Amino acid sequence: MNFYHGTQVGGLTELKPFDSGGSNLKTPAVYLTIRKQVALHYISNYKSLPFASPMLNIREHDVVYQEMYPGALELSCKGVSGYIYRVEGDFEMMEHNGVPSAAVSYQSVPIADVEYIPDVYDSIMEYQRQGKFVYEKYEELPQWRHDIIRGHFIRAVKRENLMTTPQHPQYALFREKFPQYWAEAEVLHKHNLLY
Repeated sequence: MNFYHGTQVGGLTELKPFDSGGSNLKTPAVYLTIRKQVALHYISNYKSLPFASPMLNIREHDVVYQEMYPGALELSCKGVSGYIYRVEGDFEMMEHNGVPSAAVSYQSVPIADVEYIPDVYDSIMEYQRQGKFVYEKYEELPQWRHDIIRGHFIRAVKRENLMTTPQHPQYALFREKFPQYWAEAEVLHKHNLLY
């Protein structure tokens, strides 16, 4: 069976297990997916953006991306290039961890072939035109989804101690992209309710 792995790193001949830091796995692993359009999302600038990963789901066999803030997909992917590596094998699927279409290998995996992606955003939009990807913009999300995003935001502000570390690399971006949540976090911080 074919599996895919997206990255900005070129020239690989095998994929080696690594610890992604934010994973729910406790052991280094090679992260794979059966869907190319999911692999595309891992060739991005997410590490430098407010949240390390988007709200990416599989709904009725469609890959669905829900923006965490206006323009998130374009900001994280436009002009970003990278590679989708294809591997072959029978790997452990991660459905039980809430990650549909994802699989892992705890061993190194030889690469069958590679596809260069000159612009991740353009490739994702092509999948949308083909009906293989659903892009839900922040402005179009229901209130309950905004409430979930608010919770992610407040937890990230607490975790990174952003109210007292303006030199933090995400400080300015959080203030710009989440102004209403930032104002709320300032009030909570002022009254010692954030911590």
